[in-house]
Amino acid sequence: MATIDRKFTATEESTSKHPHDWGRAMAVAICRLAEMAREAGDPVHDEALIGEDLHLFVKDTEDGVNITMSWTPREQGALPPPMPEVTTGEVSGAEPAHSAAGQRFDPTGGSTAGVGQ
Repeated sequence: MATIDRKFTATEESTSKHPHDWGRAMAVAICRLAEMAREAGDPVHDEALIGEDLHLFVKDTEDGVNITMSWTPREQGALPPPMPEVTTGEVSGAEPAHSAAGQRFDPTGGSTAGVGQ
Protein backbone atom coordinates (compact mmCIF):
# COMPACT_ATOMS: atom_id res chain seq x y z
CA MET A 1 0.00 0.00 0.00
CA ALA A 2 1.56 3.32 -1.01
CA THR A 3 1.17 6.62 0.77
CA ILE A 4 0.87 8.64 -2.44
CA ASP A 5 -0.68 12.06 -1.78
CA ARG A 6 -0.45 11.61 1.99
CA LYS A 7 1.31 14.07 4.22
CA PHE A 8 2.53 13.13 7.67
CA THR A 9 3.15 15.80 10.31
CA ALA A 10 4.64 15.49 13.79
CA THR A 11 5.21 18.23 16.36
CA GLU A 12 7.50 18.09 19.38
CA GLU A 13 8.28 20.75 21.99
CA SER A 14 11.71 22.11 22.83
CA THR A 15 12.09 24.09 26.04
CA SER A 16 14.80 26.23 24.46
CA LYS A 17 14.68 29.05 21.94
CA HIS A 18 18.24 28.27 20.80
CA PRO A 19 18.50 26.18 17.59
CA HIS A 20 21.45 24.14 18.86
CA ASP A 21 19.12 22.73 21.56
CA TRP A 22 16.41 21.52 19.17
CA GLY A 23 18.06 18.26 18.09
CA ARG A 24 16.12 15.88 20.32
CA ALA A 25 12.75 17.43 19.41
CA MET A 26 13.61 17.22 15.71
CA ALA A 27 14.79 13.60 16.00
CA VAL A 28 11.65 12.50 17.84
CA ALA A 29 9.42 14.24 15.30
CA ILE A 30 11.30 12.62 12.40
CA CYS A 31 10.99 9.14 13.94
CA ARG A 32 7.27 9.75 14.44
CA LEU A 33 6.91 10.44 10.70
CA ALA A 34 8.14 6.93 9.87
CA GLU A 35 5.92 5.46 12.61
CA MET A 36 2.88 7.23 11.13
CA ALA A 37 3.64 5.87 7.66
CA ARG A 38 3.96 2.32 9.07
CA GLU A 39 0.65 2.75 10.92
CA ALA A 40 -0.89 3.81 7.59
CA GLY A 41 0.21 0.48 6.12
CA ASP A 42 3.51 1.32 4.43
CA PRO A 43 6.61 -0.82 5.07
CA VAL A 44 8.70 2.25 5.88
CA HIS A 45 11.87 2.04 7.94
CA ASP A 46 13.66 5.05 9.44
CA GLU A 47 16.42 4.94 6.82
CA ALA A 48 13.76 5.44 4.12
CA LEU A 49 13.68 9.10 5.16
CA ILE A 50 17.26 9.59 3.98
CA GLY A 51 17.16 11.58 0.76
CA GLU A 52 13.54 12.61 1.31
CA ASP A 53 12.38 16.23 1.51
CA LEU A 54 11.41 16.90 5.12
CA HIS A 55 9.84 20.24 5.95
CA LEU A 56 10.56 22.09 9.19
CA PHE A 57 8.36 24.70 10.84
CA VAL A 58 9.39 26.36 14.10
CA LYS A 59 6.73 28.09 16.19
CA ASP A 60 7.58 30.28 19.16
CA THR A 61 6.01 29.26 22.48
CA GLU A 62 6.15 30.84 25.91
CA ASP A 63 8.70 28.30 27.16
CA GLY A 64 10.63 27.53 23.96
CA VAL A 65 9.52 26.42 20.50
CA ASN A 66 7.40 23.78 18.83
CA ILE A 67 9.26 21.87 16.11
CA THR A 68 6.95 20.58 13.38
CA MET A 69 8.34 18.18 10.80
CA SER A 70 6.26 17.15 7.81
CA TRP A 71 6.85 14.64 5.04
CA THR A 72 4.99 13.65 1.91
CA PRO A 73 6.34 10.24 0.84
CA ARG A 74 7.25 9.49 -2.74
CA GLU A 75 5.65 6.55 -4.51
CA GLN A 76 6.45 3.27 -2.80
CA GLY A 77 8.50 2.04 -5.76
CA ALA A 78 10.81 5.02 -5.23
CA LEU A 79 11.47 4.14 -1.57
CA PRO A 80 14.65 2.22 -0.68
CA PRO A 81 14.10 -1.44 0.30
CA PRO A 82 13.70 -2.20 4.01
CA MET A 83 16.61 -3.56 6.03
CA PRO A 84 16.89 -7.39 5.88
CA GLU A 85 15.42 -9.31 8.79
CA VAL A 86 17.89 -11.03 11.12
CA THR A 87 17.10 -14.74 11.34
CA THR A 88 18.21 -17.37 13.82
CA GLY A 89 19.67 -19.45 10.96
CA GLU A 90 22.56 -17.06 10.31
CA VAL A 91 26.11 -18.33 10.03
CA SER A 92 27.80 -18.56 13.43
CA GLY A 93 30.03 -15.57 14.11
CA ALA A 94 28.33 -13.37 11.51
CA GLU A 95 27.19 -10.03 12.89
CA PRO A 96 24.00 -8.38 11.58
CA ALA A 97 24.21 -4.94 10.01
CA HIS A 98 22.98 -2.06 12.18
CA SER A 99 22.73 0.66 9.58
CA ALA A 100 21.79 1.20 5.97
CA ALA A 101 25.53 1.25 5.16
CA GLY A 102 26.05 -2.12 6.85
CA GLN A 103 28.32 -0.65 9.51
CA ARG A 104 28.14 -1.57 13.17
CA PHE A 105 26.30 0.87 15.44
CA ASP A 106 28.54 3.10 17.56
CA PRO A 107 26.51 4.08 20.67
CA THR A 108 29.01 6.87 21.44
CA GLY A 109 28.40 8.54 18.07
CA GLY A 110 32.18 8.74 17.70
CA SER A 111 32.60 10.56 21.01
CA THR A 112 35.64 9.70 23.10
CA ALA A 113 33.73 10.63 26.29
CA GLY A 114 31.90 7.27 26.33
CA VAL A 115 28.27 6.22 26.27
CA GLY A 116 25.87 8.64 27.96
CA GLN A 117 28.44 11.36 28.58
